Amino acid sequence: MYNLFIFIKKNSAAIVFILLEILCVIMVVQSLPYHNRKMVSMSNSIAGGIHKTTSNWNDYLHLKSENELLAEHNALLMSRLGCDEVEADTAYYDDRFTYIPAHVVNNSIYESNNYIVIDKGSIDGIEPDMGVICDEGVVGKILNVSKHYASVMSMLNIKSVISCRFTDNQYVANVVWDNGYYRYGLVKDIPSHLIINVGDTLVTSGFSNSFPADIMVGTIEDNLDDENGMFSTAKLKFSTNFSTLRHVYVVKNNFKAEIDSLCITR
Repeated sequence: MYNLFIFIKKNSAAIVFILLEILCVIMVVQSLPYHNRKMVSMSNSIAGGIHKTTSNWNDYLHLKSENELLAEHNALLMSRLGCDEVEADTAYYDDRFTYIPAHVVNNSIYESNNYIVIDKGSIDGIEPDMGVICDEGVVGKILNVSKHYASVMSMLNIKSVISCRFTDNQYVANVVWDNGYYRYGLVKDIPSHLIINVGDTLVTSGFSNSFPADIMVGTIEDNLDDENGMFSTAKLKFSTNFSTLRHVYVVKNNFKAEIDSLCITR
């Protein structure tokens, strides 16, 4: 502290000069519109540069995990390319669907109704009710769309309902979220006579225009008490880890309009 006082005393003239210069700059910027705009523009540029650098470093730190996911996804694609014609007609190679890659710019997981914002909008062909998936599985559905962005109703939303089926027996049920932990949901409307085992896999049923069939949804974690005599419920672990969600694909059904035209209410 004593050394600081000595430094200030020795350089008091220079310090006063610098403070006066700063004060003059502030007064000029505040009083002249042109200089004010220039200063704001400069501040925005500096702030934007800092955010960009931070984002680049953040992306760099996630390169290892991103590369691992990319390698797994490429392996899946290559394995499917080696399948015969019937087996190759799966979700990723169904010509009814087009996949639009997007980056997650905002994501919530701790609310009752969680939403995700992605950096693709109407100019990219995004429309409401389109499904959203990632390399791990189902993410949600497009809710609102602006020119450059879109909001997604996450599966972690008490209003979300996803039609799914068991891979072992092909029975159809619904997956919902009960406002609990973000890694788990509920499988509802399971026929009571159906034997459910821990580890059973559920995928999308394909009965919705939003998702192709066979997209991973999750695995059974536990059986719960029967709701009534006809249906039961099970605890599901989501295949998608929403806390680390960064890259997604928006699913465009190329034949949605044609399918909708056949569903005419009499």
